[in-house]
Amino acid sequence: MKRKVFIPVAILVLAAAIALGIFLGGRIQPAKRVKEATPTPTARELQHPVKTVNVYHVVIEEGQPKIRPRRQEVPEGKDPIETAIRTLVEQGTSGDVSNPIPEGTRLLGFDLRNGLATINLSHEFIDNFRGGSTGEALVIGTILKTLGQFPEVRQVRILVEGKAIESLGHLDLSVPLDVNAVGTEFNQGN
Repeated sequence: MKRKVFIPVAILVLAAAIALGIFLGGRIQPAKRVKEATPTPTARELQHPVKTVNVYHVVIEEGQPKIRPRRQEVPEGKDPIETAIRTLVEQGTSGDVSNPIPEGTRLLGFDLRNGLATINLSHEFIDNFRGGSTGEALVIGTILKTLGQFPEVRQVRILVEGKAIESLGHLDLSVPLDVNAVGTEFNQGN
């Protein structure tokens, strides 16, 4: 007798469970997975998917200064062009690699519009410059080579504390410089 009662009760419980499942199934949604927001890369970052850039420094070979590249990793999410010039300006001298940018110089600002890269440097760029036409050519050469590796950069304007400067001594810095104007006298490496 217990068996006769058990079967209908089991069917009734099963039917109720199915009905409850259908009813709740329409109301309860599984938790949706929320994707973490990823920063949208800038147009320049999309154009430069590379993870390393060249930063030009000076090395002495056979007693002569030579402008040579050194690879620099670009942190994820950072602009490669600004990373390259910031590294050049703010990285000191170490070992056999010399940074001709005057000591203490800081990059105060960077802008790139219509092929013109404008770099705004701190007053140490002028105050700590040691002088000489060779020194000036090495400073300007490393800046032009570092920025000239990027196809978007055709010219460079150098400001100090937000103002145009005439020169460091010889080269006319009151106008934008063509990145291809780097002379061959220092046998630059690519």
